[in-house]
Amino acid sequence: MSGRDDERPDAASRRDHVLTQVANGTFSIAQAMAAVVVPLLAVDAGHGIGTVGVLVAVSAVSQTAARFGIGQLMTRFPTRSFIVLATILLAASCVLLAMSAELWVFVVSQLLQGAARAYFWTGSQTHVVRGSDSAVVAMSRLNVVQGVGQLIGPVLAGILGALSLQIALIVAGALSAAALLPSCLLLRFPPFARSSRTRTGRDHFLWRRTGVATAASMSAAGGAWRGIVNSYLPVVLAAAGYGVFAVGALITVTNLAALGGSLASRCVRTIGGATSALAIAAAGLGLAGVGFFPALAVVVVIALAVSGFGAGILQTIGPALAAVSVSAEERGAAIATIGTFRSLALLVSPLATAGLVLLLPSAALASGVAGIIMAMPTLAAARRWGRRSGSESEDDHG
Repeated sequence: MSGRDDERPDAASRRDHVLTQVANGTFSIAQAMAAVVVPLLAVDAGHGIGTVGVLVAVSAVSQTAARFGIGQLMTRFPTRSFIVLATILLAASCVLLAMSAELWVFVVSQLLQGAARAYFWTGSQTHVVRGSDSAVVAMSRLNVVQGVGQLIGPVLAGILGALSLQIALIVAGALSAAALLPSCLLLRFPPFARSSRTRTGRDHFLWRRTGVATAASMSAAGGAWRGIVNSYLPVVLAAAGYGVFAVGALITVTNLAALGGSLASRCVRTIGGATSALAIAAAGLGLAGVGFFPALAVVVVIALAVSGFGAGILQTIGPALAAVSVSAEERGAAIATIGTFRSLALLVSPLATAGLVLLLPSAALASGVAGIIMAMPTLAAARRWGRRSGSESEDDHG
């Protein structure tokens, strides 16, 4: 199914792809830098570690709230408007925090940053799908460039942060502001038309439709995976005796594997339940392997590679599946809807793992159990396939 809304001249289309990835890469580096610097600056300013967790949660809540209204807004404003707004919000977030480390400034900064992430990723995903003949290829390109930016950002933040955390934030704000120019030059895809069809029952709820429901489960699993990787994975590895450098190297292996999963998504011929189940199983069981065997370095490396690879497929195939499962005027709303599932999972998974920590002897075991819980939906899918295969076998022999 084609993802292109209008036939565009090849030169204009190529130019738009380049501009999109320039904005994507620059924004990703800036966002990754801010993610590293903000917690360090909060602690340096005298705010407690518990406060840092609350500030991260504030950003996640803001991101989730912003995603709820994007579907309707996309019927009123051009797609690129959301990308432009996101670059402004992230730049303002970084510059504001570089000027003051008061607690209320942190709160405002995190609210802006959460909204920026919601608008940029939903806007850019929708934009590339509308301008490409293949939703999967478009999402793969976007995620690979994003992943490279997220590898560069922390390194740059570390180098500049060693001089001054405020300087690192100012540079992050400048990079986000630099993304404004290519964002303004993107093709102007018009607002989505309001759906003229009256839907009832299951079809009335976008997230319950076949295809979108599967994409939502993939997006939620990817969000849960990222939430655990960003919160408890470094703690588990450090507790197992790995040094700071080794922990950083293992996280890099995870992110590189996710890039590999995004690239490999282009080779997937059929996107649907089977792809979803396998990718969720890989992401969840890989985390479980780390949690249950954190002291075995070989197991940890393999498990993180498998987990990251599965997560890369989830974050690429999920939005693509949502886009091709609905009519043209509903693509923006579908991508925003599954993005909401990701944001909620990103917020809930660390909290759920924290609850497991209270019940289990260690954070490692809690993360392992969380990984198993993530993979559980694949069991239901396997049962459905088993029943279906058995039914088909009976029909063949009946």
